Amino acid sequence: GTDTAAYFTRRQRAGMEQRRQVHDKPRTKPREPVSLSQRALAIASRRLLSRKALRQKLVDEEYDADAIEPVLDRLKEIHLIDDGTLARSVARHYKDRSNRFIAQKLRSKGIDADEDEFALEELPEELERVIATGEKKLRTLRKFESQVQRQKLYQYFASRGFSGSVVQKAVRRLVTGDEDWSDDD
Repeated sequence: GTDTAAYFTRRQRAGMEQRRQVHDKPRTKPREPVSLSQRALAIASRRLLSRKALRQKLVDEEYDADAIEPVLDRLKEIHLIDDGTLARSVARHYKDRSNRFIAQKLRSKGIDADEDEFALEELPEELERVIATGEKKLRTLRKFESQVQRQKLYQYFASRGFSGSVVQKAVRRLVTGDEDWSDDD
């Protein structure tokens, strides 16, 4: 009983003390300063970032703002930063979301409006994407009545940022099997 609890308490304290000692040790070698181009290359090769996001990261690390632009130009030349590729990648990743959601996500990643338009143009029409997403979702809703399926689909699509008119057309097509889901309604 209490002997076991006391034993584990002592072991736990000893473990915490040991971890503290490991983390409190000073580094054996101080970090050497890294050149701007080396740092930018390291960041860009690790993860796909927009030009704006990479610039901000370097400014945050207190590199000279005037020296950053030529380095970013060079990284663009060697295709390590490409806002168009990033925009298309993000758009494909969020293809089950609305155009508005995707555009907002691209803006948050520092992508220009021109690039996000090109990325959205490569995706199927929003209604087609809603229906494809809805077909998957509907498989999990087959056990419910038609009215409940509609409600759940409306909620699902609304949570993904789709407009009411697109959702209405898609739900009608999915639940009733109505083939007339064109834009002429």
